[in-house]
Amino acid sequence: MSLLSSIYLTGGAIDPSHLAQQPVRAPSHPGASFPDWRTFALTRLQNYGLRVVNPLEYAWSDVDLADAIDIADSSNDRVRRSLDLIDQCDGLLANLERPSYGTAMEIFYAHRRGKMVTVVGPSPFNPWVLTHSQARFSDIDLALQYIIGQQPQSAPVSWAVQNEAQLSERYEQMPPAGEPDYKFLGGELPVLVLAPHATAFWREGEFHSQESFTGSMASLLNRMTGCHALISNYCMVADPCWYLDTPFRRILTDIVQAGQIGLVLMLMGSSWQEAPGLQISAYGEAPSNYPEYENRLKLRMCELEPVGAKSFDHFVRPIAAFLAEDMRVPVAVMRLHKRYRMPRLQPDLFMQATEATASFLIEAGGELARSRA
Repeated sequence: MSLLSSIYLTGGAIDPSHLAQQPVRAPSHPGASFPDWRTFALTRLQNYGLRVVNPLEYAWSDVDLADAIDIADSSNDRVRRSLDLIDQCDGLLANLERPSYGTAMEIFYAHRRGKMVTVVGPSPFNPWVLTHSQARFSDIDLALQYIIGQQPQSAPVSWAVQNEAQLSERYEQMPPAGEPDYKFLGGELPVLVLAPHATAFWREGEFHSQESFTGSMASLLNRMTGCHALISNYCMVADPCWYLDTPFRRILTDIVQAGQIGLVLMLMGSSWQEAPGLQISAYGEAPSNYPEYENRLKLRMCELEPVGAKSFDHFVRPIAAFLAEDMRVPVAVMRLHKRYRMPRLQPDLFMQATEATASFLIEAGGELARSRA
């Protein structure tokens, strides 16, 4: 099962005349304009199966000194948001038509993170650009052809290890002021994967360590299947599975109420001391015209080993029952033993569990999508 390439777009405007040679239709009426370069790049890349991350994020190159003073309070949030999005991508396409401090820093950061950096701009290129990019073009179409041909991809296990290394920096860190302690990754399948213990958390006055790689597996499933994913992103002052009055539960409610979710899968971890292997339980009524989600997921995971019965669900029951009873969405809870969450030491087991889960999500999500069409 392939991992879709994701490309982050950064930079200012390209002269519309540069797009005139490309297959872009001229304005159909007076006053209409050519699409900007981000829209052009987004369309081309998506047509070839690549994912474009945050193409319309605030363009730092368009900020003048007066505006910079006004946004000073939010600048740190913008920077963190941009770096987080770059971390999620395999490559970066930078437009250097208009020089920008922000674009230059994003190129530097992406290159240091091992991303494939492609730039578009006038030559000669600055030595810093030459050193921190893999390919440089003066034409946007040639740059897109290069990216499409190269298809920058990370092996799923390598991507998960890299993602977890970045998440580990926030395991026990409280979120900065004004920043949420969760991260939502949107998708197309009407299925939501939760990893509420991807980072450390507090429950009834006791500190609990993170359930490592549950968050990275949820993020990987988002990239492999197009499902939605919601994970804890900083240390949680209140366990979102046990306490319902949390920001995590509120955003979860908003996501489900938007009407795009027909099934929730919770990824949890079990330790060496707890039950071995895999455990699956379910809450709520499955649609009458589908077999039970619990049994269907068990059939997929039984390819790895026999699946255990319901156990150790006491501390996840509040959030699961809320979703199943109050939100009327079926919930499956899957606990993965530590050995399935050690991709550095046991990459095959990690990928087998991820791919089996992905197959279940694609099957169930596809049926849900067709039922709503």
